[in-house]
Amino acid sequence: MSDRPQSAKGAPTQLKVLDVSTHWSGSMASRHLAHLGADVVKLENPKIGDGNRALAPLIANEGMSHLVLNAGKRSVAIDRRSDQWDDVLRRAVEWADIFIVGSQPGIAKRRSLDFEAIAALNPRIVYCNISGYGELGPWADYPLHGLNGDAAAGLVDVAIADGLPQAAETYRSVGTSLAGLHAALGILEAVRRRDQGGGAQRVSASVWESSMFWQWRDVTTRLNDGVSAPAYADLGSRYAMYQTADDRVILVCPIERKFWEPFCDLLDLPTDWKVAGDWSASGMDWGKGRIDERRLIAERMRSKPMSEWIAAFDGAGIPFSPLYAVEEAARTPQAGMLSVMARMRLGDRTISVPNVPIHIGDLAGQDPRGRDEIGAAPRLGEHTAEFLREIGLPG
Repeated sequence: MSDRPQSAKGAPTQLKVLDVSTHWSGSMASRHLAHLGADVVKLENPKIGDGNRALAPLIANEGMSHLVLNAGKRSVAIDRRSDQWDDVLRRAVEWADIFIVGSQPGIAKRRSLDFEAIAALNPRIVYCNISGYGELGPWADYPLHGLNGDAAAGLVDVAIADGLPQAAETYRSVGTSLAGLHAALGILEAVRRRDQGGGAQRVSASVWESSMFWQWRDVTTRLNDGVSAPAYADLGSRYAMYQTADDRVILVCPIERKFWEPFCDLLDLPTDWKVAGDWSASGMDWGKGRIDERRLIAERMRSKPMSEWIAAFDGAGIPFSPLYAVEEAARTPQAGMLSVMARMRLGDRTISVPNVPIHIGDLAGQDPRGRDEIGAAPRLGEHTAEFLREIGLPG
């Protein structure tokens, strides 16, 4: 699926992206732009690529990160220490609408990959640097990998194993991916400003800032009131998880009165409970502190298997969600209708990878085959000769 801007004559135009970043954040940004129709060229190290290709876990001997984040892009492999580099970079920047780099500001400047150097080559470029800790401040030139940003933002839950601290087993880094999303959003706004006559645009995002923003609830409440945002476990009986007869778990959320009353009927709760609540302030009552209510709901929920509760809550229009394993969720009819997962051909094998969850236009009127299968992540240097010819250099 792509949604491309139209030229003055009505013919589709295509944003051209030159991505010289490594690892996740820049690749996440350009993956979203590729999904929206951009022609993305990854300018990579000819030996190791962008750092994602051999990063475990591997699927069919390819890095999972590469397969997901570089899908649908082109790969050009040029050594920045080679005699070709300066000429290729210059021509490629002139070709591009958007330039993405992921670097500490000082290193970007030293390698002539800073805004001033790139804008001098193309006065209409939209330049984006995704750094570790931002463009300013005492941390600006700190190097960063994955979890560093989350750790410095206070996000990481720590477990002790064999007397040593480590991230909790189920923790997954946030900032590296979210920084790419923030960058893509900034890039699209910068393109709009450029196209309105603003000239070259500079976009900055950072892993640490994205990690900080991710916890917007806790950072706001702690800094202003000295308390954490409410934990889900403490919300109350009407926003809680319950076990079913087949030992599955369902989260039910009948916190609005229009949901609570049919919920009471459905579970055959005491009649007077239907009016027990205060919906005046926010329109929601969470059932906080109602221990007897929690226990009776738990008892009633144990009377039927999950499949029957799904049908009952669906029929009554009550907010609920079964707790699925990720494999189950990806195989639901809902995931199929929205093409949450897409097929990618990898040699003689077809694998499943997550689709970018952005849809433009009427999905019901679109051919689902355009969403169900996406272009493969490129082989290292697969498009080098083609692209060099495209920018007027010997291929």
